Amino acid sequence: LAQRGDWERCLEVAQEMGQDGLEQYVGMHTTALLGQGQPEEAVHIFYKHATPAGNLPVYKQVAKEVLGRNRSNSALDGTWLPAVKELREVLYKLWSTIRTAPDVDRSDLSEIERLLHCAHYMGLHATVKGKGGAMAELEQKLATTLVRYCDILPADMVFYEAGQACKAVGKLNQGFVFTNRFLDICDAMEEADSSSMIDNADYENTDIPFDFNVPDKRAYLSEPEREAVREWVLTLSMDQKVEPVLSTVKCYKCSIPIYEANLSCPKCNSKFKTCSVTGFPVPRPRGELPPEEVFMRFHDGSMGFKDYIDFCVRL
Repeated sequence: LAQRGDWERCLEVAQEMGQDGLEQYVGMHTTALLGQGQPEEAVHIFYKHATPAGNLPVYKQVAKEVLGRNRSNSALDGTWLPAVKELREVLYKLWSTIRTAPDVDRSDLSEIERLLHCAHYMGLHATVKGKGGAMAELEQKLATTLVRYCDILPADMVFYEAGQACKAVGKLNQGFVFTNRFLDICDAMEEADSSSMIDNADYENTDIPFDFNVPDKRAYLSEPEREAVREWVLTLSMDQKVEPVLSTVKCYKCSIPIYEANLSCPKCNSKFKTCSVTGFPVPRPRGELPPEEVFMRFHDGSMGFKDYIDFCVRL
């Protein structure tokens, strides 16, 4: 059945073989779909058949391809967001299963957890994007959080969205830095040497990766849109009130200024928990619930999305 490509019937038979058989054939089917350039379909197979214990390499590859697939800013949510939402649920079930398993490599667990958080924040950002009002600051924080995943997500997309979100809430200094990086990445997309040509001085002592996922086709913005962005950056560069620096806060342990979204301090090496709503550091108890419990309750269905957003707005 598998050799003939009759995967629907094959998986029906595999279910009668028990969990091991199902995992084997789900792995074969999803690997075949990856080879055909259909990672979204592979996610749906994982989502439909729920085989959370095995196939870690395939899970990771599927997740990276779904999250890293570039698209234009005019792409409708319905063309990409359903796959991200299914991926989020698939990765959550997988993470929930393996995080206490003694035989799972810790590096595999960390990678799955990072992919899960990336899908999680991407889904939240898509939901609040453009809502304005009380959601504008949340959008800015989520867009800034997604920059942390520029080695997974299309780098031109995350830096552009972060720049625009900062601009919308008046954080022009940081908006300038992010948008300038977006333009650098657009230039790198046209060069064979890719991201190695980009200066990282503005991002020293942050947890923003220097290893970008630079798309090799289909830029996030069209050429006329990129030119409009260049004009805005040029205009802003002549404004003496604007300083091209990232926003900072004081480290909650040693009090030195650190990048506002850093999850650790580069001086005292303190590490901070990650807010499940914004992705920003939670250095001390805030709100009503610990971030881990908010994350778990959102994904197990005991906290609705409205409650989740209300919780964030009250912080």
